Amino acid sequence: MANLILWRHAEAEDLTENGDDLNRALTKQGRKDANKMAKWLHQHLPKDVQIMCSPAKRCVQTAKALKKLNQQAFKVVDFLGIDSNVENIAREVLSEDNCRTLLLIGHQPHLGLLIARLQGLNDAHCIVKKGAVWWLRQRTIEGALQTYLFTVQHPDYL
Repeated sequence: MANLILWRHAEAEDLTENGDDLNRALTKQGRKDANKMAKWLHQHLPKDVQIMCSPAKRCVQTAKALKKLNQQAFKVVDFLGIDSNVENIAREVLSEDNCRTLLLIGHQPHLGLLIARLQGLNDAHCIVKKGAVWWLRQRTIEGALQTYLFTVQHPDYL
């Protein structure tokens, strides 16, 4: 069974405060929310998870919240970046490997568009709230690959 876990970065500074979208940092609340979600993920993630995140500062900070707990390395990848798109992400992470677990830390609308694609929602996207995790699982039944929503978590509920 494959796991695809999508984690939207937590709350970040407004663009007007910094002027540089790539270098917007998490706010105080964003750091708090990232730490809450990291604790939940640390308790539930399989040991063999591969973690990848956008090069945006807020995503790297979100990933570091988890690394503080599990010491697992994460890889910064351009295909999750601000200027990427759902086609780039899908090409990089969707495969026939039915056993791997990926945790992707990125942005809206990219994550929501990927969820919609995997769930068969045409020309739509799901809204992934800041700091939230959407956990999808894939399985093959009678030769057909199925993707289903396993859980959604948000820091406000932890």
